[in-house]
Amino acid sequence: MSRRRAIAVIDDDALVRSGLARLIRSFGLEVGVFGSAASFLASGPEAWGCVVTDIHMPEISGLDLLRRLQASHPDLPVVVVTAFPDMRDQAMGAGARDFLEKPCAPDRIEATLRRMLDET
Repeated sequence: MSRRRAIAVIDDDALVRSGLARLIRSFGLEVGVFGSAASFLASGPEAWGCVVTDIHMPEISGLDLLRRLQASHPDLPVVVVTAFPDMRDQAMGAGARDFLEKPCAPDRIEATLRRMLDET
């Protein structure tokens, strides 16, 4: 797997994480999955082409992850995918490149991720 072109999916819900990973693979994209922001950060964020994260997670929230990545890897595109539309302004203000509300149409997810990879 060429991680620089791969999507990192971070979600504490195993069903959401695996479903999203399966969907991304169906687009012909490579994907890695993480059950927490801490495990993602330990993987070496600089190696990934794009990050897809939820907002509400234990230990390190998606917003905290965004802030950390903005400070250490500002060129790494982060897409927030969450069921909480009221978090859009906070997520975008913390550095998200895009915000997708669950449930989201597969074609919108694909277009967003391809755009993120093209921008890097």
